[in-house]
This record gives sequence, C-alpha cells and structure tokens, in this order.
Amino acid sequence: MNKEMIKVKGVHKYFGDLEVLKGVDFTVHENEVVCVLGASGSGKSTLLRCLNHLERITSGEIYIDGELADKRQDDVDVIKISPEHSQELCMELGMVFQRFNLFPHLTALENVMKAPMLVKKTSVADAKADAEKLLEAVGLADKKDEYPSRLSGGQQQRVAIARALAMKPKIMLFDEPTSALDPELVGEVLEVMKNLAKEGMTMIVVTHEVGFAREVGDRVIFMDNGVICEEGKPSQVIDNPQEERTKAFFSKIL
Repeated sequence: MNKEMIKVKGVHKYFGDLEVLKGVDFTVHENEVVCVLGASGSGKSTLLRCLNHLERITSGEIYIDGELADKRQDDVDVIKISPEHSQELCMELGMVFQRFNLFPHLTALENVMKAPMLVKKTSVADAKADAEKLLEAVGLADKKDEYPSRLSGGQQQRVAIARALAMKPKIMLFDEPTSALDPELVGEVLEVMKNLAKEGMTMIVVTHEVGFAREVGDRVIFMDNGVICEEGKPSQVIDNPQEERTKAFFSKIL
C-alpha cells in the first residue's frame, strides 16, 4: 500500500448550531483517486474546505503527507501548529473550485504564473516556462495570451487546473469542477483530470459525474447528512450498494 497522503480522524464541523460533518474518518493514499459522491448538502464541499484550512474543523484530526495539520476539540486547538508550518502543509494541496475565479485583468498565462511568483518567489522566466508547459498540458497553449472573458467556461476551468498545478502540489482537490459548465464543455475538463490520474496524481474529487467516478476512481466515498455511509471500489458502491441510503441515491440518478 502506498503511503498515506491524507488522513482524517473523527472530524466534526459546526456552523453555529448546524453540524455539517458528524465524525468523518477516511484515508487517501499516494497516487489514489478518491471520488466523493452524495446529494447536495451532504458535507462533501465542507470536507474539502476543511482539508486546506478554508474552514477550520470544530473537532478531530487532519494529517497531510504524514504530518499533523490540524487537531482540535470544541473549536479549540489541542496542538498549536505554527501558521508558517500550517501554510507549508496546505501548499501541498492544490484546489479547483466550482467557479473558476480567474483574475479577469490577467491573461491565461499570467493567471498561471502569478501564485508561484508571489508565494514561492519563482522568477518570471521560470514561472513563464512552467506556465506554458502547464497550459500545453491542458490543451490551451494557443490561448495563453487570451483574457478569461474570451475563453469558454471549459477553457477557464482548464486554466484554473493549470493554475493549481503551478504550485506543484502533491495532492489535488476538486470541488465539483464541472458543475458550473454547459454539458458540452464537461468532457474537456474531465479529460484533463483523467490525464492527471494516469500520471499518478493523488486526487480527491467531489463530483456528480458518476461515469467519471466509475472509470477513474480507485475508490468511491458516498456521503449523506455529514457522515460517510459507504465506501469501496466504484463497482461496489455505484453498481452494488449495500446501504439503503446509497441504494436510494443511485436508483434516482442511474
């Protein structure tokens, strides 16, 4: 078994009185693609946001690449982790959101170059060379000088993927990356993600694309109401679910 890249132990997350995550446990190993499925409001996106500290967990433990990234109880840090070390660990995670959030005043190339230059102090020449390679990898070498307003939704999302990869993360998090796209543009984004999986990128993908989960996922996690109801190989969870809630979900969408 490859080494553990993400480990989540007993994670709870409250927003006021609303408990969104209710004791979540799971592990993701190196080179593994884990697809997280479930109805809207089941806690999938909140889980991803907790992993990279966009939200702080209320209780539980999170480990990234074998190192403790967060340990809390009742909204209080059990172990104090320095902001510098926390940021260092979070930089190992690249995240792609539903919305592309590209800088509208920057070209595709400049969007991909910006974070390495600001955060990692990469030189302009090196950032440009890396960005050009990444845009070529996502099929957009010919669009590098275009501004986001002149790109389709699918093209903007592919730039967003290149931008996340520019920070050289060890793990990629995808939060429903195709949900804001017109149906005919979904395939081009999924193709980029399939190529990343083939290259061995460790990935957690929150998605409604069941076909992608079945084809690319090494493991599927089905969440409902803040808990993991069922997990296993795609053929098990999608095609032969054991839990009643999982059966009900897939009977409606397949």
